Amino acid sequence: MLEGDVQKSWLLIAIYIEEGHSSTDVYTFLTEAMYEIGKRWQENKISVADEHLATATCDYVLTRFQLSQHQLLQRHRALLFCIEGEEHYLGIKMIAGLMREQGWEVKNLGASLPLPFALKSIERWDPDVVCLSVSQVHLLPDLQKYIAEIENMPQSPLVLVGSWLLNTHDLSASGSSKTIFINHIQAFKDWLLINNKESSTQDKMLAMGEEI
Repeated sequence: MLEGDVQKSWLLIAIYIEEGHSSTDVYTFLTEAMYEIGKRWQENKISVADEHLATATCDYVLTRFQLSQHQLLQRHRALLFCIEGEEHYLGIKMIAGLMREQGWEVKNLGASLPLPFALKSIERWDPDVVCLSVSQVHLLPDLQKYIAEIENMPQSPLVLVGSWLLNTHDLSASGSSKTIFINHIQAFKDWLLINNKESSTQDKMLAMGEEI
């Protein structure tokens, strides 16, 4: 990815898939690679231009991988974005891919979305879940504002926050007891499978005329 070689990068992922690895494995593999690239940038071993090239290459691989995946019929809605000032968007792109595979209708609004536009999008589209992404400590006070505003909306969507900062920081004070914090792609996959299973059970009970 640092070489900007999209074909070689995709070939490595294609081999990984052929070996029987899941979508979650692929996303974990790419996440760890990008963490290493970020670490090298922080240590001045690579330039910001190198980091941007690697990000663009990873973005290409993600897009190609997600287009190759089978998607279930859509049953729920999710809105995803990075809070204002957060430019690292690959994490929510991975989350969006997993949700589509599990039958979610997804709108990914990308990096650095100002709060007023986020609220307007939620009001207009009425998603079941709003997924926020943040990776910079100085943005945490803004994260708290986003969560509070979203949870106070009449639509009252579930708020899910994804951040690697959860590995080193306690973010529980940033949200209410209803907020879900996810620190790893596998943890999100586990939540997604549980949620889909519960929803499927509810649908069956409604079909039989039973109250939930």
